[in-house]
Amino acid sequence: MSMEEKELFPIQAERSRDEICVTDRDAVEWLDSRGYGFRFGDNLLVLRPFEALYLMSQDKLALYQKHRQLSFHEYLRLSEKEDVDIWLKYLIYKDLRDKGYVVKDGYGFGIDFKVYEAGEYGSKPAKYLVYGVVEGVPLPVTKLYNILKHAYSLRKTLIIATVDRRSEIVYYMLSSLLMGKETRGE
Repeated sequence: MSMEEKELFPIQAERSRDEICVTDRDAVEWLDSRGYGFRFGDNLLVLRPFEALYLMSQDKLALYQKHRQLSFHEYLRLSEKEDVDIWLKYLIYKDLRDKGYVVKDGYGFGIDFKVYEAGEYGSKPAKYLVYGVVEGVPLPVTKLYNILKHAYSLRKTLIIATVDRRSEIVYYMLSSLLMGKETRGE
């Protein structure tokens, strides 16, 4: 970590309603260049809750609400009220980021994330779509089929991230489930 980066951390962010806003120009530039958040001009970047939790867990983000700093656990509890799957999303996001991938919000249809290979963010489209599930929670085959069909229509590889009760993650790549005319190009 360079001396400039050491001076940048922890990045100051403000939580207002359900948004996490970073307004320092240098912090916005650093976060945007590494695939975090959504940038709006030079002085505003909005982080998703799982991104804020990840950066907080890395001691790179100090999150404030009404001028009071929130701890990781306080913010997690607040986020769980808005998104019951935030812990699942955080675990998957953290695991993928720690492995060197750039991870962004998914494309809808219940898809949690789109994932870029290391070094490809900003120059190539996302290669994978990730759908998170908790081990032991039933997943209807029709839902899985529809998600796979959607991923296939976007020309992405669908990855199912299964989180077990010990918070360990196993990834399954789905690519040949589609049977019929969708796979024949008709």
